[in-house]
Amino acid sequence: MKYIDRSRVGVPANLQGQAAQTSGGAVQKSIYAHADVKNALNNLQHGICCYCETHYQASCPGDVEHFRPKNGWQQDRNDKELHQPGYYWLAYKWENLLYACEWCNRIYKHNYFPLKDPSKRFDPNVKDISEEEPLLINPYEEQHPENHLKFEGINIIGLTPEGNASIEYYGLDRKELDEPRRGIYNEINAFVDLAELSRGTPNEALAQNKVKNFVNQKIYEGQHTLLIKCNFGAYL
Repeated sequence: MKYIDRSRVGVPANLQGQAAQTSGGAVQKSIYAHADVKNALNNLQHGICCYCETHYQASCPGDVEHFRPKNGWQQDRNDKELHQPGYYWLAYKWENLLYACEWCNRIYKHNYFPLKDPSKRFDPNVKDISEEEPLLINPYEEQHPENHLKFEGINIIGLTPEGNASIEYYGLDRKELDEPRRGIYNEINAFVDLAELSRGTPNEALAQNKVKNFVNQKIYEGQHTLLIKCNFGAYL
């Protein structure tokens, strides 16, 4: 997971001036999942899932995801009830929209939205979320996800309650992510191994520079950036 700077793209035209919905039943997918919204989020995320950092377009079109779920919410896995209403009045709010792969959105996150203190959940009559403290990391708000998550090799580890909750409810430790993570890890590691062979030779500086350039190229491409930073941060 990485920080995504939403300020780089303006609010999509079709969301501007949209009134907050008065009920969950009034929410229209044609508005929050409009092509303008998808294009704006794609420009920000470069076709990469906001949660697991894989290319969602390789296998599915991806989903416009609501960080605070619009239809209803569940506090945790033990909460078998879908509590309603959801955060329907935020359905068209640009700040609440992300783009996620279908695995992260549909199979794992669903309507889960755990809070540190569930007693501070919004009052449906007031719709004030100012007291809420989400346990899930929002990549559009958390500028330092490395404070909550780290990688050892291809294995992701939670460092905080927020990190652990994000691993669980986004499925960041699912086996399906092992192969793409291993691919990038092995690709960079091959460059590192070659550079190590050049230590003490006239080519050492050149080899080290090649590794740095390659690592920075992979960071620029945007996939699995936290994995790269944790394992190959010395080359950044």
